[in-house]
Amino acid sequence: MSEKNYAKTKKISVIVPVYNVAAYLKKCVDSLLSQTMNKNDFEIILVDDGSTDGSGNLCDEYQANLEQVRTLHKQNGGLSDARNYALQYATGNYLLFIDSDDFVEPEMLERMYAQSNQGTKKIVECNFFWDFESKTRLDVRQSYESVEDYLVNGRVVAWNKLYLRKWIEKTKIRFPVGKLYEDQNFFFKIVAWLDDISEVAIDTECEVHYVQRSNSISYSETERISEIIWIYDDILNYYKEKQLLGKYYDELEYRFYRNLFGNVLLRKVIRLRDKKIRIELLDLIWQKTEEWFPKRKDNKYLKKQSIKNLYLKIMNRLFYRLFYLS
Repeated sequence: MSEKNYAKTKKISVIVPVYNVAAYLKKCVDSLLSQTMNKNDFEIILVDDGSTDGSGNLCDEYQANLEQVRTLHKQNGGLSDARNYALQYATGNYLLFIDSDDFVEPEMLERMYAQSNQGTKKIVECNFFWDFESKTRLDVRQSYESVEDYLVNGRVVAWNKLYLRKWIEKTKIRFPVGKLYEDQNFFFKIVAWLDDISEVAIDTECEVHYVQRSNSISYSETERISEIIWIYDDILNYYKEKQLLGKYYDELEYRFYRNLFGNVLLRKVIRLRDKKIRIELLDLIWQKTEEWFPKRKDNKYLKKQSIKNLYLKIMNRLFYRLFYLS
């Protein structure tokens, strides 16, 4: 395929990082090729991130046989690095990041673009499926009331959103290379550039199948849980630099406190078998929370009645010590 074909502007550039996913890649790419949107209106950019299992060859086969597919090869640098690398080649009015072991509904691109108001919305977000081995769960939102609501309740994943490419270029925001929780970093920084929630549109259909595989944490990954601290530090510093921390402090405080003592603590840290690493992480979470949010119990969102908030309200040093014994 000639370079001039690559340069033709599309409505959507779909970026798919690929690393050792030969068993899943075909289902992902074929779901994109089966879109009801006119094939001339979108491009698929496959980024082979140094695969060693033949995934790169599969990408080349797609490029050789299909004009709308472009394959890029690079040394392994991780998910963030692959996404960032593809941005310089994307021509679409919108960017869409899809993970190579997930797949999408056939009308996804057409329906999401239809919500973009002729390509003027900054973000178009869709609902999605959690696909487990034995069941499927829907993740559904109908709307967001404000930017503040988006910060508190928005879904931080990158792969259920169209992003206006020129806007992303203006912000200069990229995914943090070599870090876990990269989607959170990208989401919260991008939201800082929204002027009003009217710049976000919602496709209320479930479009992406978020495929759940083994959730076991390998030994090499356990220490990396602490990278959530780096991520939150980076986000808070970013809001300070943009002089927005005061404006959105309550939202960030509540969201980060809820996530650290909910998802990170209950689903990850206390499940670690290595007691030494578990205790180090418990100490770190408490220390950073006290440093960042010493008056978190006064947060306005914490005053709302819910079981989750009740748990957060009663959290104190003595109660927290019980997690050291788990």
